[in-house]
Amino acid sequence: MNLAIGKIDLIDARAVWQRNFLVYRRLWKTELLAPIAEPIFTFLAFGFGIGALVSTQIEGLSYLSFVSAGVLCSMVFIKTILEATYAAYFRMVFQSTFDAILASPISVESLCFAEIIWAVSKAAVDSIIILMVVAVFGGANSLLAPLALIPLWLCCVFVAAFSLVFTAKIYEIDYFNVYLAVFFSAIFLTGAWFPLDVFPFWLKVLAYIFPLTSAVDLVRACLSGRIGWHHLLESTYLLMVSVIFIELSLRALRTRMVV
Repeated sequence: MNLAIGKIDLIDARAVWQRNFLVYRRLWKTELLAPIAEPIFTFLAFGFGIGALVSTQIEGLSYLSFVSAGVLCSMVFIKTILEATYAAYFRMVFQSTFDAILASPISVESLCFAEIIWAVSKAAVDSIIILMVVAVFGGANSLLAPLALIPLWLCCVFVAAFSLVFTAKIYEIDYFNVYLAVFFSAIFLTGAWFPLDVFPFWLKVLAYIFPLTSAVDLVRACLSGRIGWHHLLESTYLLMVSVIFIELSLRALRTRMVV
């Protein structure tokens, strides 16, 4: 069985990434406003608003510290999703950028992989800014806090690849409304805003199947400095699903673009 991942040319993928970066470089000032403003207002609402109503500690952490992982992950995942859905769809359909790229020797697989890496790259910039906001608000209580970016970026690979599978299969942009509604609602099951222990067993199992749950737990462990052996299993799971959905996204985009 031939894997689509084996058809990726990293040099070609880098060229597509550079094309997207050149466009981003003209708009970077406005692009960076959201990752600064959004987490500030979210912290004010959840950290101090709801946090003032939560007198007990959650998993040994104050609510502000507990919810920091949720703020960081949810904001970064949203940025990744938007880049791999609406932005990618516009390049594919309305701007015909994908058609122009594929008219060159660049393969569909290299193009798709570049789109995944580009979405993760934008999310990485935002994540660094948001992590600094988290630290300012007192949500990063460990010297291991910068390590939170590793599982966060790894999960962004999954999110981007998963989203590109959907993007490659739809022909009406309005379908993104359904996709985003389901995805954003599912974030409430990841332990971002409250512990999973409050769930019944069947819902807790469902939550852990969702890879974002592992990412939130890993990020929280790094921010608080409480890393255990089970986090190795979560990291392995994230890596596995990321590779699987990279493969699926490459195949889905080839089916869409090559007729």
